[in-house]
Amino acid sequence: MTLRLGKRARLWLVAGGTVALLAAGGGVAVAAKAGSGDDGGAGKQGIGAATAGKGADRTAPPGKKPKPGQSPTGGPTAAPTTVPPTTPPATDQDNVRIPMPGYEPYFYSGDVVVDAAHGKVYLTAGKNTKDVVATDLDGGNPRTVAQVDGGAGMTLSPDGSKLYVAASAGSWVSVIDTTTYETTGLWIGKTDGTDTCPRDVALAAGLLWVAWGCDNAPAGVGRIDLETRQYELNVTVGDGSTRNLVSSPALLATVPGEPNTLLVGETDANPAPLYRFEISDNMLVLDATGSTDGGSVRQLAVTPDGSGVIVPSGAPYYHQVFRTSDLTLAGRYQTTSYPNAVAIRDDGLVVAGIDGSYEDDLWIFEPGGTEPILTYDFGHLPNQTTWAHHLQDGALAVHGNRAYALTDQLSEPGMLTLRIRELPA
Repeated sequence: MTLRLGKRARLWLVAGGTVALLAAGGGVAVAAKAGSGDDGGAGKQGIGAATAGKGADRTAPPGKKPKPGQSPTGGPTAAPTTVPPTTPPATDQDNVRIPMPGYEPYFYSGDVVVDAAHGKVYLTAGKNTKDVVATDLDGGNPRTVAQVDGGAGMTLSPDGSKLYVAASAGSWVSVIDTTTYETTGLWIGKTDGTDTCPRDVALAAGLLWVAWGCDNAPAGVGRIDLETRQYELNVTVGDGSTRNLVSSPALLATVPGEPNTLLVGETDANPAPLYRFEISDNMLVLDATGSTDGGSVRQLAVTPDGSGVIVPSGAPYYHQVFRTSDLTLAGRYQTTSYPNAVAIRDDGLVVAGIDGSYEDDLWIFEPGGTEPILTYDFGHLPNQTTWAHHLQDGALAVHGNRAYALTDQLSEPGMLTLRIRELPA
């Protein structure tokens, strides 16, 4: 039986023992825990900048009183490793305030996408929000460039001219021109008029694939032909028949070098099913299945060589790595509770994120590294004495020597903070 839990549900379990796992593709292994500490740096004021208030910590176990964050120390925490970590200058540690009207802490379901060609970072926040916000690569000039009801998962067209945004509060995928910001829409609704709530989008085999599903309602994966605008809601094929294999809103990922492959991971199941589909005759034919060893999928990141996919899922308390060929477990990057985000740089550098109260939030690993080479603890913002900010599920992207992450603070509805942190060269 599959146990369904909300994104913020926690399993307060402790497991012991040692596990040795085979490294695959990008290379993974058990890693040592890095030290912790609050980050600092001069905060960059964004649109509608405000001071955070004090609120209860959302990841503390029932009955456990959270402790306030410590004063910023002005730098990241170096991990215990034989390679000296790079300490970035404080000027690269930007904290950009991003007002998101309607946003409610606990309920983030947005995305972070870097458009290097146009020098932009695009941000959405999901449920109850409408703003698609763009900033420069250094976090400057934040502005709302489009309105999308419940803007959730995003993907860029291969030439970077269009940004596709899942409208999770309706039955649309919005299409934003990345030069003019003119916005059009692609319909992917039901014949009875009820919403489909698109959650994520991906481009493969010349088609736009859409993972959809509203709360406590049927879900699936569909496709849209971008030339004809024709769509199908259920296109998964298993055991030779077309049937709806996906039972909760899912996240999608493509595989480098395999243009006809789509990976799918469910966001509202525990443990969460993983699927590998081959695209044939415009349908998704099931090729392999897997499962997280605990919680629901928070993000999918495929290694540059296409051999592995890293899947943070809240539990277990490390970042699981699966082979893309058959979705068997290949290894892990050892972090801590609760893994909820991951991004991989073009050279294979892994940035793993957790939703923690007292622990470091970003853990940076060399491909196949056994220990993090650098960690960051977001804590509270500089010159604040509030409870710590928390990294949002799947709100992590990398480009060049920067990591981009979105955090929130419980007492600040309608506000997110874009954290830009320097990565080793």
